Amino acid sequence: MTGEIIQTKAKEFLQKMYGDSNSKFNFSIGWLERFKARHEIKSYRRFGESDSVVMETIEDALPQIRAKLENFDWEDIYNMDETDLFYRL
Repeated sequence: MTGEIIQTKAKEFLQKMYGDSNSKFNFSIGWLERFKARHEIKSYRRFGESDSVVMETIEDALPQIRAKLENFDWEDIYNMDETDLFYRL
């Protein structure tokens, strides 16, 4: 969610709640920063491999993965990523 989306939604809520009487209210960058601080909203930049993931592809593949995992007992399933695999390198 971007700051622009938050500002747009705030304008929409203001319009719905008060109509055109507060149409001059400005949702500035300063307002946005104070809003985020007040509600403890933090932003994170995704980088590396996490940015290259296509969520739709994962969601489509999950049923197939779950079907394959049903052939194994839980104690035989080991979850490992690259960090765990190569931690001594």
